[in-house]
Amino acid sequence: MKRDAARLPAFAWPVLAGVLMAAFGLRLWLGQGLPLWLDESWTAMIATQPNWARFWREVWLDCNPPLYYAVMAIWTGVFGASDLALRAPSLIFALLMIALPLGLRVPGLSRAAAMCFAAVLALWQPGFDISVDARSYALVLALSVGQLFAYIRLMTAPDRRTAWVWASLASLAGLTHYHALLVSGLQGLALLYVHRGRALQLWPVAFAFVPAFAWLAVHAPRLADYARPDVAWYEPMTPSLAAGFIRYVLGGAGWLHIGILAGLIVLSQAMAWRWPAAPIAPMAEARRALHWAVMASLIGLMIELALGTFRPMLTDRYLVPLVPGILLGLVIAIGQSRYYLASLAALVIAFGVTITPSDLRAKRVEKTDYGFAPASSFIADSPAKRLVFTWDHPAARILDTQSLAQLGGFFVNRAGRDMPVTAIVLPPGRDGNAVLQRASPSDAGVIWIYNRARASAARHRPPVPLLWHGRDCQLETTRWIGTLACTPKQ
Repeated sequence: MKRDAARLPAFAWPVLAGVLMAAFGLRLWLGQGLPLWLDESWTAMIATQPNWARFWREVWLDCNPPLYYAVMAIWTGVFGASDLALRAPSLIFALLMIALPLGLRVPGLSRAAAMCFAAVLALWQPGFDISVDARSYALVLALSVGQLFAYIRLMTAPDRRTAWVWASLASLAGLTHYHALLVSGLQGLALLYVHRGRALQLWPVAFAFVPAFAWLAVHAPRLADYARPDVAWYEPMTPSLAAGFIRYVLGGAGWLHIGILAGLIVLSQAMAWRWPAAPIAPMAEARRALHWAVMASLIGLMIELALGTFRPMLTDRYLVPLVPGILLGLVIAIGQSRYYLASLAALVIAFGVTITPSDLRAKRVEKTDYGFAPASSFIADSPAKRLVFTWDHPAARILDTQSLAQLGGFFVNRAGRDMPVTAIVLPPGRDGNAVLQRASPSDAGVIWIYNRARASAARHRPPVPLLWHGRDCQLETTRWIGTLACTPKQ
């Protein structure tokens, strides 16, 4: 795909700048004025621990690796723990991800293809959400883009310096999300298969993975708790769910979008056969490196779907480390003919036309419905002198009650109400209305956040405000999730 950058039309850069500015502006709008949702609240609680000993305890108790939390602990120590401060790093990571294809030259990848790749990354629909989310996915996506580029360079011309860069980025990605280690392993196997003896000479770079695997070994006993059948909350794999995962990595839109992409690939391949690209300088190693980089992500996707079929363990966000390689595969597949500029432009348009700001905002609002920030404001403004908190979810049965208490108290403490918090774990099948009222002193506020789609107490016995005699209650609920907040009467 190597082309002369001089052949780019004069308007290419202004058009790209406009696309990126629009994508950035939409991200700012999407996150505006919405409270933190539950998972973001976990980030806030872990990142704002008063000392490093307690920080590492909470990180070990969580089901995620430590790198993102460490970054957030340092960040919040400087910029505070407001909603904006907690979400800002993800936006920065998203901007870095988009800048990498524009600032780094990759063997075999033309300037036009790199620009197209940056635009597609910016317009990838799930990216709008994760870039305004105080979670680790924007960081792992940025690291995965850098890892992908380093891997292409390594496969083109193996040398120790490039190998260290690739291995270090791969290790950092694994320390951000464990599923990133799958694509790293597949990339490493392909490197050994293609370069054999030359690859074996790079063995010292394996030490770059020591931090990731050392932490994984330390964390393994805790991860085993989350893998228990009575705790895991993942959906069993079905054809419909698998199709949704595939749509996710390709942009998160509907089947029309997938059909457009398939049509573009078929048309581009036909054009490449009828009007092949003009002869260029041999770049066999670079083209092979590009193809292996894409194959590692495609094979990784198949393995993830297969593992999720044998054991429910997959949700769409876990596929983020595979996204850069798969999107790059689209760019490569489409930009093969003499008319590659038109084909690449059509790919960007295909991603752009699927974006509906109102739909993205609605999805973001729906996500933040699963949270307890408004309920905490209701408690903080009441005469409550203490708080009883419960997260009604299968995972709660293995969580440390001290951690749950810190989670439940985050917002009221941030609002300046220093009140003791007691965490209650509701057994499935029990009436949470009765259990929580018995456990709540008359001067206590109560927050009950639940997910009825799982094995929770609220699944069969949901909150009923009328049963809470002597208290003022508000209930925010949708079909499957909700939050009950009750306070002593004024």
